[in-house]
Amino acid sequence: MGVTTNTYTLRMAEPNIWQIQDVLGDCAYVVVGERAAALVDTTIGYGDLKSAVRRVTTLPLTILLTHNHYDHSGGTGWFSEVHAAPEEAALLARDAQRGSRVHEKLMRNGELSEGVPFALRDGCAPRVLPLAEGDRFELGGLTLEAVALPGHTAGSMGFLVQERSVLLSGDAVTPVMCLFLEESLGITEYRQTLAKMRTLDFERFYTGHHAVAFTKRDLQSFDACAQYAQTARGITWRHTLLSEFVGTAYLPPCETADANSPDFRALIGPYVPKKRGVRSGGAR
Repeated sequence: MGVTTNTYTLRMAEPNIWQIQDVLGDCAYVVVGERAAALVDTTIGYGDLKSAVRRVTTLPLTILLTHNHYDHSGGTGWFSEVHAAPEEAALLARDAQRGSRVHEKLMRNGELSEGVPFALRDGCAPRVLPLAEGDRFELGGLTLEAVALPGHTAGSMGFLVQERSVLLSGDAVTPVMCLFLEESLGITEYRQTLAKMRTLDFERFYTGHHAVAFTKRDLQSFDACAQYAQTARGITWRHTLLSEFVGTAYLPPCETADANSPDFRALIGPYVPKKRGVRSGGAR
């Protein structure tokens, strides 16, 4: 079952859990209970996200953020208030600027259309309510519980939907794991989060940029990639739209070279300059 708008594709990922994907591939999730609903993340905000959500529910809606990067929080401008971890508050204004820059460049490149509403330009700044691990949101028959998943950012949160054995993890664990940002923690902390995820009560998890579900069995390959990055030599990586985003990419042996495949594995850590060889001079 699916619904398509001009800028969003909606599909039922699980019973009462809808995945909303924007034209850039950013994913948000609507969890619909008997009395209320929750929207986890808001994509970059290109298009009328609120109307897209109302295609699947008209119930009272709570907005929850896994973290405050522009491709997850850009659409908050369509709503009056959102819940986010306090550690993420400082990222919101800065990443709004980054999201606006990405939007402008994609418009110039002809990859986005003129006249489409854009929350970071046309919306309003929402009230940000604090979010902490253990916070529960009762929707009627379904409950979301916040769980801290630090690594990608210090305040990254996931949301357990226990009745569906599902975790909505944002960017806390992804096939191309990004730890190169100044707000990112190290590989050790990321591996601790992977270990924590193995102890949580869920079977499947959905990320912020993939249409498919992953399972707990996949955590082993994510950890193997992180182990590889701790000892291997990487290659320089640069973001195609934000020139300040530079890191070192670690590419373990993998069955596919397609970076968009859910079976691909990579980790991008802080930039490590290549060491230049020192040539010793001899007597002439």
